[in-house]
Amino acid sequence: MAIAHRISTNLLTRDIAASTEFYRALCGFRQVHTETWYVVLATQPDSPFQLGLIDWVSEFVPRAARGVAQGSYLEIVVDDVPAAVDAIRPFEVEIIEEPVTFGEQVRAVIRDLDGHVIDLTTPHARYVIPPRKAVG
Repeated sequence: MAIAHRISTNLLTRDIAASTEFYRALCGFRQVHTETWYVVLATQPDSPFQLGLIDWVSEFVPRAARGVAQGSYLEIVVDDVPAAVDAIRPFEVEIIEEPVTFGEQVRAVIRDLDGHVIDLTTPHARYVIPPRKAVG
């Protein structure tokens, strides 16, 4: 069985710097990770509650969620992506991207029962493996 380590929400934004300042002011968060295209905000680096702000057209946004500044997708970091995908297959949800492996890192993209896009990833794959498939 796959065990979730963290669930983080990534909000798509047109202006990462402005959004970062807004959520810092609103929530008292600090930046715990920074890329040119992505910022993670939380109360502390190891917090299981994190908010990601990501450039709305970044290659790291699953294509199914890309291009809508008000949109979002759920990222769930697990230790075993294929096991997590196998565990939800009986629900007959859409597997947008089957698990892809890059070294020890694995990533998959699915939809939940209501159609929300979920990016399943191992702890370090979120910065290494961009989603691949376009969804119409």
